[in-house]
Amino acid sequence: MKILNPPASPALFALGFFLCLYGAARAETPGSLADLAFLEGHWRGGEEFIFEETWNAAEGGVMTGMARGVSAGELRVLEYIVVSEEKDAVVMRFKHFNRDYSTWEESDPIVLTLTKTDQNDVTFSADPPSQDVKSVRYFLTGEDTLQADVALVENGQESGFTLMFERAK
Repeated sequence: MKILNPPASPALFALGFFLCLYGAARAETPGSLADLAFLEGHWRGGEEFIFEETWNAAEGGVMTGMARGVSAGELRVLEYIVVSEEKDAVVMRFKHFNRDYSTWEESDPIVLTLTKTDQNDVTFSADPPSQDVKSVRYFLTGEDTLQADVALVENGQESGFTLMFERAK
């Protein structure tokens, strides 16, 4: 059995210990912006309620998305989404807007953290899950088809909806 001696300098020992802890914490962080690359492009779905999302490629540690919902020829919602790689998490922030650019949210944006990744499948969740939006899951159901499952919490009751998209040409 080989016994390793700590470095002679307490500062070097502390630095090594910190790097080990940082590496372990970073390893536990699920995913990165690279896991969201499948979202890039323009997606459109719905018949009576038309919903579109456009996602820009990640750059500078940030990926942005825009969404628009229209029904009966009237704008129902606009949404601006920012997903950023932060020190120990990948965080999604978004707000909903009306036609006049007034927001649905009275102050801060809705904040979700990337909690699960798989190939072409990501889930963002609220922590704590008491916000209006509990989670959003995006996953490919085919080469050019995307599904978004949104779980909500309204008055303590869970509900939700699913959006089905096709890649817009």
